[in-house]
Amino acid sequence: MESKTDLAILGMLTVEPMSGYDMKQFCEQSLAHFWHESFGNLYPRLKRLANNGLIKGNRVPSERGPDAILYSLTTRGRTRLQTWLLEPPEAEHVRSEFMLKFFFGAHAPADVIDQMLLEYEQQQTRIRQHYKIIEETLRSADDEREESFFWLLSLRRGQLLTAARLRWCRECRTKFANHKNKEPLND
Repeated sequence: MESKTDLAILGMLTVEPMSGYDMKQFCEQSLAHFWHESFGNLYPRLKRLANNGLIKGNRVPSERGPDAILYSLTTRGRTRLQTWLLEPPEAEHVRSEFMLKFFFGAHAPADVIDQMLLEYEQQQTRIRQHYKIIEETLRSADDEREESFFWLLSLRRGQLLTAARLRWCRECRTKFANHKNKEPLND
C-alpha cells in the first residue's frame, strides 16, 4: 500500500533526480512548512518504489562519502503521480501542541502563558523572516520553470498564515494582559 510519503517522494523527483540525502534536504528546505515527513523509513520506501517500477536508481560517485544512488521517476511513476494529483485532497488535520496547551491555559500560571505567547510570537517572526529569504531566493533565481509559479504561491500561503498567527498573537497578548490585571471577583 502506498503512502502519502511515497507520493511526496514521487513529487520531489519531478524537480530533479535526487539521492535520499538530497530528498531529506529538499523536504527540510522546501516542504517542511506544510508537509512533515519522518525520514527514518525513507530508504526502505525508495527501495520499494524502485522495486515497484515507479522510480529507478543510478549509482554515482559522491563527494560526501560512499557512492550515492540518484533516483529519478519512471514513466510509471510519473503516471502514478499525475493520477494522484487528479484525486481530491484529504481534509487538513492540524496538530499543534502550542494550541493544545493554550486551550487549557486556564490551568497554568499566568507567567507561563505569557512566556508561551511571547515565544510563539518570536517563532512566527523568525518564520516570517525565513519566508522573506525564500521569496527573495525564488524571485532572484530567474527560474523559468512552471514549478516556480506554484512554489511562490505555496510560499504566499505560508506568508499569509504566518501574518495571521502574528496578528492573533499580538491580540491575545493584549487581551491576556488585560485579563490578568482584572480585579478578582468578590465573594
